[in-house]
Amino acid sequence: MFSRIIRVPLLKQFGSRSLFIQTLTTPNENALRFVPNGATILPSQKTPTVEINNIKEAIHKSELAMKLLSLNDKAISSILFGYDFITVVKYSEDNEVKNKADSVKPQSWSVLKPQIFALLTEHLTMGGSVLSPEYFQHLQKIDNEEIVMNENNENDDEFDKDLTPEEEVVLLIKELLTTRIQPAIQEDGGDIKFIKFDHEQGIVYLKLIGACKSCSSSEITLKSGIEDMLKYYIDEVKSVQQVLDGDANDIDNVNEDVIIEEKKSFIKHTVDELPPSL
Repeated sequence: MFSRIIRVPLLKQFGSRSLFIQTLTTPNENALRFVPNGATILPSQKTPTVEINNIKEAIHKSELAMKLLSLNDKAISSILFGYDFITVVKYSEDNEVKNKADSVKPQSWSVLKPQIFALLTEHLTMGGSVLSPEYFQHLQKIDNEEIVMNENNENDDEFDKDLTPEEEVVLLIKELLTTRIQPAIQEDGGDIKFIKFDHEQGIVYLKLIGACKSCSSSEITLKSGIEDMLKYYIDEVKSVQQVLDGDANDIDNVNEDVIIEEKKSFIKHTVDELPPSL
């Protein structure tokens, strides 16, 4: 899986150490995962990954993403920033590029990878931030608020009593995604986002991002891995469905999710047997 390392002198945040950039392949042939040693990109390991799909999004979030998305006539489809990795997804011949005056010409990794290496190396060694200071502080603030909220909930004996059965199921789903599923998916350069839970039909709606979004095996991962694991632990879950970009289901969850986030807390769920593996 390990394919290449670049070593260059480091400046500013890397001090006197050398910068090693690992390039890791992913199950998606159109995605590569870059891991710069000694660099952390997000405020904490609990910070949700950040996906940037276009230059408009990148302007306020990441100068580095804006540079990457501009490479080689915009041959890059999306960027995913994890705690200590960067996933770059390129367009393939199967990608349909809509709402663009000129279609994107797909490029091979033999062309794009050296360009990405050069860009990452220059940006990081010159002390450039991965995320804009304002957006980084925004993520940091969310992390701190969540820590305080969880601490308050742990000390509140009435908290669990205030949860409806539906809210408790949603919290269990989120805990399972965070502790058992996301770490494995992030190792492959992707991530998964909870969108909503249909209580009446028992359907969990999830969104795959990063390397997982356009991966040919994503449906297998959803059905044979994630769905089996959620059903194993949570009786109320009957099936899992993927939400695609622009899907109405991505918006339907807003009101429900706000209520859940106000009561956000991890519910400890102990089991004696191992779940199905991803």
